[in-house]
Amino acid sequence: MAEDSLFSDQGLDEDQLFSSSSGEIDSSAYRSLSSWAVGCLVLSLVGLALFALLGPDGFVLYAPILIAGVLFGAMGLYRVRRHGFELTGEKVARVGLVLNTTIFLVGGIWAAVVYLTEVPEGYDRISFYTLDSEGASASSPISAEVAKYDGKPVFIKGYVHPGVNGLGNISRFVLVGDLSVCCFGGQPKPWDMVEVDLKPGHELTYDMKRHRLWGTMSIDTTPHMAVGSTKEAMGDKQLQGGFYHLEADGIR
Repeated sequence: MAEDSLFSDQGLDEDQLFSSSSGEIDSSAYRSLSSWAVGCLVLSLVGLALFALLGPDGFVLYAPILIAGVLFGAMGLYRVRRHGFELTGEKVARVGLVLNTTIFLVGGIWAAVVYLTEVPEGYDRISFYTLDSEGASASSPISAEVAKYDGKPVFIKGYVHPGVNGLGNISRFVLVGDLSVCCFGGQPKPWDMVEVDLKPGHELTYDMKRHRLWGTMSIDTTPHMAVGSTKEAMGDKQLQGGFYHLEADGIR
């Protein structure tokens, strides 16, 4: 009886063991979502927001974010496939990869098309890097490379200095090259600003958009005052004038 009872108990234990082990186990309940996959999706959403906000002009700003997103996505797929029992998130990584790649291609092509078609015929493209003081001296603050643009038709892109914010429609303002001066004001270096005169009918109100302008450049190092203040229209000190002036033929 003891032996029968012993074997009977053992058989019951084995049945219970096989019964529990033969049941389906949902391994996904024990897997964690890959942080690489999540990072890929987050970067794609950040890139999409910047793409919608900045368009082709901001491509150089959001392109590195999108490239990082692609790398995160590739790493996410690799990690999920290599450690499938521990990690999940392949679909998340795939969605992020598609978004990052698509935004990068669309933004890059759009930026290239704009760059190749934005300069009106007969105008030379210049930038604030072109107007930098490199090659100048104390006795001659304008380098020979820049002096050749005096009286020439040029095309340049930049931001309206906030010193005219609050003046309503304006036809005169200072153009600066970067967002730090555009947003926070201050006195730009004389070679980092272009004083602009717009033609009648081309007036604008202050904004923080990047503008494209074309017209005739003139150079004058004589000290003078510029329109606007170092902050907003009613703030701080009057702007000191710079070296460059643009009689604009058009703006967009």
